[in-house]
Order: sequence, then C-alpha cells, then structure tokens
Amino acid sequence: MTQNLWTIFLTGLTTGGLTCLAVQGGLLATALTKQSMRVLGETTVTSVQLARDPLPILAFLSAKILAYLVAGFLLGAIGAAAQITPMVQGVMQVIAGLFMLATALNMLNVHPIFRYAVLQPPRAITRIIRNQAKSDALVTPSLLGALTVLIPCGTTQAIAILAISSGNPLVGSLIMGVFTLGTSPTFFVLGFLATRLRGQYQRLFTVATILLVLFMGVVSFDAGLNLLGSPLAPSRLVANFTRPFTFSGTPVPALTVNGVQELTINVRAEGYAPNYLSVKSGKPIRLKLISSGVYTCARIFTIPSLKITQVLDVTDQQVIDLPAQLPGTLFFTCGMGMYSGQIVIT
Repeated sequence: MTQNLWTIFLTGLTTGGLTCLAVQGGLLATALTKQSMRVLGETTVTSVQLARDPLPILAFLSAKILAYLVAGFLLGAIGAAAQITPMVQGVMQVIAGLFMLATALNMLNVHPIFRYAVLQPPRAITRIIRNQAKSDALVTPSLLGALTVLIPCGTTQAIAILAISSGNPLVGSLIMGVFTLGTSPTFFVLGFLATRLRGQYQRLFTVATILLVLFMGVVSFDAGLNLLGSPLAPSRLVANFTRPFTFSGTPVPALTVNGVQELTINVRAEGYAPNYLSVKSGKPIRLKLISSGVYTCARIFTIPSLKITQVLDVTDQQVIDLPAQLPGTLFFTCGMGMYSGQIVIT
C-alpha cells in the first residue's frame, strides 16, 4: 500500500499537477488575485493585482486537499456498497480515457463536437465564484479551492476510479488526499507562473499540457481495455507486434504434474514474469502466483474473460485452478489494467 501511495503522490506531483492546472487554472488565478480601490479626485479606481504573500494560495490548496479527502471517503464508500468489479472498473477507465482524449482534441480545436467534453460548474456555483471573487478575505481562495472538486481533470478522474475500486472509505480518502497533496507543489509553482506567461511561453505551456492529457487518455483507455480482456488494447497490440523481435518471442510452456498443467507466475512490483505462457487444450491448468514484497496493483491478479480475481498479500503464494480450456488466448492483468500478460492455449 505504501508504494502504491508513493506512486499516486508522484503522479500528482508530475502529470496530475499539469492536467489539473489546465482545467482549474481559472479558479487558481482568481485565488491569486485581489482587488484594491483608491480614490483619484472624484473617481474611484479599481485595480486587480497578484497577491504578494503566499497565504491565499496556501488557503486555496488546503481547502482543496480537504475537499478531496471528503470526496475520496465518499467514493470509497460507494465502491464498498457497489462492489466494483474489474469489468465495471474497466468500463469506467475506458470512459475516463475517452473523456481525456476528447478534452485534448477540444484543446486542439479539432472539431466543435469535442467542446461537449469540457466540464463546467453549475450556474449556481459560477455565481458563487463570481460573487466571492470580489472579497479580500482568505475565505475566498478557500472556497475556490474547495470548488475544484466539482471540476476534476482527467488524471483526477482516473485516481477517483482507483478510490472507488478500493471499496474502502478510509483508503479512498487516503488515495485522493495523497494525490491532491502531490499536485500542490506543481500547482503552486506553475499556477503562479501561469498568471505571468505571455506569448511564446504561454503557447509552449499549452502544447505541453495537451500532450500530457493525450498521453494520460491513451494510458487510461488502454488500462480499461485490459481489464475488459480486449485483445485490441494498444499495449497488447504493441506487445504482439514486437514480441517476435525480443527474447520473449517464445511462450514459456507449462509443466505437467499428475495430469495438471502447472504455470508459475512471479508477481513483481513492475508486473508479471513470465507474462507470455502456453498450455495445451483439453487438460486442467494450475496457476501458481508468487509475490515477494510487492505493494503495487500487480497483487490484484485478474483473468477478465473468466471473471477471476485473486488478491495476494505483499508476500504470498496463491493457486488458481482452471478447468481445461479450448484453443485460444487467456489474457490476465492487474487490478488497474497496468500490467498484463497472456496464456496461449494450443
């Protein structure tokens, strides 16, 4: 769990900070500004300037973290009540991936239809933001920070899916809180700089953001297809194409013990080894899963087509017995669709 949270924190520190800034930058810019009025003769002049101290941005980020802790708790509770299956999670990740891709295409102005992918807060919330933005109190950036939960970026949505799939309110709260904490340094630094970017630098920032959103969209879409057991997942297509040119071009055969075909799969932090295996049709199969000090989602071993999910402890050994299979391919993946492999049945 610790390593998973560390990975989530790093995701927020890098990609999450940039993608969230692209969506929530307007609220952040408002939190960083303040209005001042002065009287010149008979005329009252109103000017807007950046805050000179870090208190507004700290209030903004503190309220944001608190809001996401609460949201994570609720998402974990929903997951516990709904008992999210890998299949359902796969569908949600595909939807999240498509949404991120549509968002990036909208940013590129590819077609007007992609404008529907833009999330907008309700009109009532917009009015609150507009009214509160006129205040000089710290409650203003705090409110704006809390309201970011209503405008999640694509990466946040992927983390939210992870919070739901945890099926535990406390774990869900921890996942969302750690992710948001990770976005805070990037949000602070880049958010402040973004208000001053002009010309070519602003265009470069926009291009970098679009590329990151596209990348995360492909990753989420691919992970969702893996969880659905689809052979059309981009990572599987790439693996099948490149495998003949690598040392893993030949699948690892099973060992027959008392009429049962046995396959040993080492569950590692970075995936499964081996992840390309073979068995014969017409004979039962036994999978031996071995983990040693693994904290990543690889511990959640899933065979989508057979609706089998086996959760291993950090250090553990588990056995999955399968009946004889027809010729074809069995895909397996981790609980997030990040690590995968296949068993060829001949």
